[in-house]
Amino acid sequence: MGRSFYLSGSTLVALLVLSASVLHAQNLTAPLLSGSWQSTYHNPAMVHFLPTGTTVGLPGLANDLRLENLQYRDIFARENGQRILQLDSWSLLANEENGVQDVYSIETLGLAVRTGRFGLSGYHRLRVQGDAAYPKSLVDLFALGNVPFIGRTVDIAPRGEVVSFQELGLGLSYAVSDKVAIAGRVKYLAGVSSIQIGEGSSLDLTTDAANFGLTLEQDLALNTVRAISYEQLNRIGLIYNPSRLHSEDLFTSNNGMAFDLGVAVNLDRLRLNASATDLGAAIDWQENITGLRFRGSRTFSGLDLLNDLLRDSVSFEEAVDSLTLTFEPEQTGTAYRSEIGASYYLGGEYDVTDRFTAGAMVVLENRLGDTVPAFALVGRYTVLDWLRLGVNLNHRTGIRTNIGLHLYASPGRFRLFASSDKFITLISTGNSALAGIRLGAALMLGPTRSSSSFLP
Repeated sequence: MGRSFYLSGSTLVALLVLSASVLHAQNLTAPLLSGSWQSTYHNPAMVHFLPTGTTVGLPGLANDLRLENLQYRDIFARENGQRILQLDSWSLLANEENGVQDVYSIETLGLAVRTGRFGLSGYHRLRVQGDAAYPKSLVDLFALGNVPFIGRTVDIAPRGEVVSFQELGLGLSYAVSDKVAIAGRVKYLAGVSSIQIGEGSSLDLTTDAANFGLTLEQDLALNTVRAISYEQLNRIGLIYNPSRLHSEDLFTSNNGMAFDLGVAVNLDRLRLNASATDLGAAIDWQENITGLRFRGSRTFSGLDLLNDLLRDSVSFEEAVDSLTLTFEPEQTGTAYRSEIGASYYLGGEYDVTDRFTAGAMVVLENRLGDTVPAFALVGRYTVLDWLRLGVNLNHRTGIRTNIGLHLYASPGRFRLFASSDKFITLISTGNSALAGIRLGAALMLGPTRSSSSFLP
């Protein structure tokens, strides 16, 4: 009989965060939309494409959850109004290593001013992102029990982290000529919260072929800041709030720096841009740390460790509690570091006609220390003088190719941006978190500048 779990929303979040964590990714539409405030987050030189001398960046948000090697609807179903996690399906679809990727940001306010050849920009936003993977053996253990592992040793430890932080960016750009602009930006990163599985952590599970005894060799470090409350293992609480947006978090000893570089080329109908973001990005966590270190060996007896614990009627939390009561960790408060991988963008757009624009972009993203590519093709049509609608085709390694839609409206002095990198996913699941949603706005002040030149 297959195993399923009835999950509440909070349980689902805890499962995704603690069992697999999240990995960062970027929206593939906004970097190509020259003239939009949102494009400047990916390339500080894009300030020179803004249509007026002064631009006020208004609040916006972005969220994009992606499951590597499978889709949300492959492993979740609804039965009697409840969300069910289908572990057997998950086991069949998982590869030897799998990622769960998510990026979430709340953009508060920003400002860009251009005068002569120079441009100055600044902004504040909250970002949540990470870098993690989980092995197929972990899913198989929950789905099938330990019977498939008889006579084998498997590592069931996930790896990676999720980190949230406030970001203050200050950029300076310069128009080298009427066609080329260069820019740099320094970013102050104020740490908010963190969940990190320490590098080199392992959980090796061995099932003896002779007597079916189980041995778990554990050497796993869990580092957290404002994520868990801990007294002992059966009294551990999840207090993680990645969207915490408090001014008191801005200037603590949990902080770091990062840098962005960008180039923009304006050939009138053809616009090109290249950038590198989050260079050297890292946060050093010095306070509010709760660390747990699991070490040593534990032996069990019996054919199937999870046979009774993971019956359909038993909740995930009860199963985890039953398994962990015997594993009391060492509590630590050691300072640690979160490194945030850099991203690299190369793209452009061309006005095929006065109303139709085509574009393409290649992005190199850091995933668990490896650099992997992502691709986007974009087509956009000016329906009205103040309204542009577009469609984009997106592809990432390990993620099924998807189609997205976007809208850019300019009623009066306002600019409104909305996009979904995965429109098919949105209409099939109704879940905006899975659809690569990005919403934003800006206010344009001052006279309109020429679009064919970076110089006044």
